[in-house]
Amino acid sequence: MKDYAFAGAESINRAIGILVALDQQQVNAMVELQIDSAIEDCEQEYEKAIADPSYVPDKEFIVRLDNYLALGGERP
Repeated sequence: MKDYAFAGAESINRAIGILVALDQQQVNAMVELQIDSAIEDCEQEYEKAIADPSYVPDKEFIVRLDNYLALGGERP
């Protein structure tokens, strides 16, 4: 995480795409619910970032975002 830098709404949008793809492949209902929750979380932060380009989510979300991007190999 220490070398990850939040890149705005586009980073969140990429994470949403990764999570949606994982969700579509998932067969375990519990994991699917966890992914759905992560997607909702990202969508809320995405809306905030779109509304205010200077918005920076809290560090806890940025850590989760970094992990989501790493899942899809999308981390810079």
